[in-house]
Amino acid sequence: MSILDRRVVLVTGKGGVGKTTISALIALRAARAGKRVLLCETSGVTQVPPLFGVSGRGYEAVEVAPRLHTLSITSEAAIEDYIVMQLRFRRLYKMVFRNRVVGPFIDAVPGLHDLIQLGKVFDLERTRINGRPEWDLIVVDAPATGHGLTMLASPRAMMDLTVSGPFHDNAHDVAMLYEDPARTALLLVSLPEDMPLKETEELHERLGALRGLVRGLVLNEVHPSPVPDPARFQALYPALRAGADAAGREALDIAESGLLRTARQDAARVRLGALGPPVVDVPFLFRRDLGPAQLAALLPSVESL
Repeated sequence: MSILDRRVVLVTGKGGVGKTTISALIALRAARAGKRVLLCETSGVTQVPPLFGVSGRGYEAVEVAPRLHTLSITSEAAIEDYIVMQLRFRRLYKMVFRNRVVGPFIDAVPGLHDLIQLGKVFDLERTRINGRPEWDLIVVDAPATGHGLTMLASPRAMMDLTVSGPFHDNAHDVAMLYEDPARTALLLVSLPEDMPLKETEELHERLGALRGLVRGLVLNEVHPSPVPDPARFQALYPALRAGADAAGREALDIAESGLLRTARQDAARVRLGALGPPVVDVPFLFRRDLGPAQLAALLPSVESL
């Protein structure tokens, strides 16, 4: 079952590992496969639209490529949406829930902001137009590892806090979506570096019962090997260096340094592979001005997910 056959794909990883890029790649791959895709950023972040040379509109969905839309969820706007759905009157929401007494109380409820953002995705997933889902796939660029885990745990945390009532029932419905591996998949993104690898391993362990959602591990920014046959290069290295001039020795040192990096990448792939889900490499881009052309060039690397 391809990751594109799920209803929701959540992407997380240590800050700075490129999870937004991976989220964009998954969403673009699905859109090019003919699916109508919504890519959601969280906590008001708006990094996706510039990747496609488009101006974002925050909480309002904007099309950034054929069949691909994006929006940025803020907990404040999502809370307003949720309560207005219950009250039916937006003016009443602002009068009752945004005053100086009740507003801070809502902000202080543990896990509420995370749950409401997941709840917004839940509402988007169940929206139907003429009996068909408005979105074939929703990709969520989730918060970084620690916060991402807290967000995933927020439905159960709210159920434990409330025990019964409408918040409990709504949290239960949200949990049923995010705990169902047939509808929801989780991608963990890492770099071939020790700290991101450790965080990925720790996150995978701390997921507990949600570990079955992990459908792939992405090793991002993988450099190509500097030589086509590393073993032969290592065997010839002493003789090559002995006969080389200064420029040649410098070139050999650069190649050897590249081989050490390749060895670290291989070791990182083994560490991730030990976790169980399939590991895919996404190559390092020597151009850092990421845009539509660069995203298109990276697409083949995620085709196997």
